[in-house]
Amino acid sequence: MIKVTSNISSDHTDLVEGFIYESFPSPWAITVNHLTGDGVLIGYFSDLEDRRINLTKIEESLGCAVPLKFTYDNIADQDWKNAYKHHFKPWSYKKFHLVPLWLKQKHIAPIGEPCLYLDPGMAFGTGNHESTRLCMEFLLDENFTNKGFESLIDLGCGSGILALTSYLIGFKQIIGLDNDEDAIRISQENASLNSIDDNVRFKVLSLENMEPLLGTFDCVVANIQADILIKHANKIVGLCNNHSTIILSGILCQEANSVIESFKRKLKLKNLKITKKTMGEWASIKLYNS
Repeated sequence: MIKVTSNISSDHTDLVEGFIYESFPSPWAITVNHLTGDGVLIGYFSDLEDRRINLTKIEESLGCAVPLKFTYDNIADQDWKNAYKHHFKPWSYKKFHLVPLWLKQKHIAPIGEPCLYLDPGMAFGTGNHESTRLCMEFLLDENFTNKGFESLIDLGCGSGILALTSYLIGFKQIIGLDNDEDAIRISQENASLNSIDDNVRFKVLSLENMEPLLGTFDCVVANIQADILIKHANKIVGLCNNHSTIILSGILCQEANSVIESFKRKLKLKNLKITKKTMGEWASIKLYNS
């Protein structure tokens, strides 16, 4: 594998981040230092031709607006493909069990307790990251199906972990969206691994291009990042019905109040209730109409 890296100044991180999110979700990613605003653009490629094609595309698209100076490193292909397995550990919360697929024979859930077997591959969502775990805790803390909740949409579904969890705890109509084709493929594979592939729909679709005809849902989950949540708050709120619960994550603790204020303005509910959970430097927010 070939790793390609370029530093991005704080003046250009928003432009690059938005462009990557909408146009090149794979194989590019950008990490941003939220203290300085500076970023690092990173891409991973299988060979020199793959690198050449993708560098040409991104330089043609961004080169006039953003100074790009790439460095190159060769990395072991096996390390790239399987490194995530060393960090993905079995996890249980309130009798719900999340188990890596390759440990399926070693970790068997007690009878009657739901268990999700997962191989996230290169998609985001192992349950070990704080932002995903906080979302799962919100889903598992409350018995939504006892309240008559049946439908859920997962925005930025990654490995499918939250959408598939929602099915196992009783939701019946579930859609998972992601702008990355690889994430949708992996989500569908994980649905098949758990024999629930006909019960959860996954679709390649970004928030930017989300159709208004998706309908409304009893629960809307979005584990993305604060600036994207704020930018698309109106669209996210548009997926809600009168009794919906919204669960937001991928938010740094210092960004939580900005996200809350943005959604309060969009929801305009007199009886709006807000619950916030934190874990490390990450926060997750639940908003619902009491």
